[in-house]
Amino acid sequence: MKKKDKYQRYSEEAFKLLPAPVSEIQVQKKNSSRYSIFVKNQFLIGVSDSTLTKLNLKKGIEITPSFLQQIEKQEDRWAVREYMFRILSRRDHSRKELKDKAYKKGYSGSFIDEILDEFEQKEYINDHKFAEKYAADKFEFNDWGPYKIRNQLFKKGISKSIAEQVINTIFGDQAIKESMMTLITKRKKRYLREPEEKRRKKVFDYLMRKGYDSENILKHLDELLDIIS
Repeated sequence: MKKKDKYQRYSEEAFKLLPAPVSEIQVQKKNSSRYSIFVKNQFLIGVSDSTLTKLNLKKGIEITPSFLQQIEKQEDRWAVREYMFRILSRRDHSRKELKDKAYKKGYSGSFIDEILDEFEQKEYINDHKFAEKYAADKFEFNDWGPYKIRNQLFKKGISKSIAEQVINTIFGDQAIKESMMTLITKRKKRYLREPEEKRRKKVFDYLMRKGYDSENILKHLDELLDIIS
């Protein structure tokens, strides 16, 4: 993890006492899932219950400078993992979204990919399921067309094969036609204010911006214009 000195986890004064055995471990008052580690009765570092268990930290175990680095690295990993859990508690994310947010937060390290691999294995994240839900929601609630959804999926790191599979599943010919007709119906009053000779281009351009491809628009354009007339 990249961090400046002000974010240093351990106490400089206690660090000077190393190597030294752990003299005491206390549960932190403000967070019962975190613990304060002391050497020679001086606070050294705060750790999560995960780090405490994984590194078998207990009273009497010797802390060396190299072991302290190992503790810090484990705490960095724990911090990234907890951060990703918090993000996932708000909504589903793709693997790339989580990775990008971790880097933007200032985290780095090979363990980011390790954590993401773990999340995929445990199905905390699943790019295929994410893509299905994202595409379905954007189609149903935002009336986005396949082209726009496909581009957004690519930006979120979804592979071409998954994106195409999802698009083909959701966007049948009838679904595309009905969606375009719904969009134009909603804007009927606006188009009625336009000169008739301009409506065709207005409808075409609008549906292109919504992410529908020119072939499908042209295929149903006469029917869409009938809605307005």
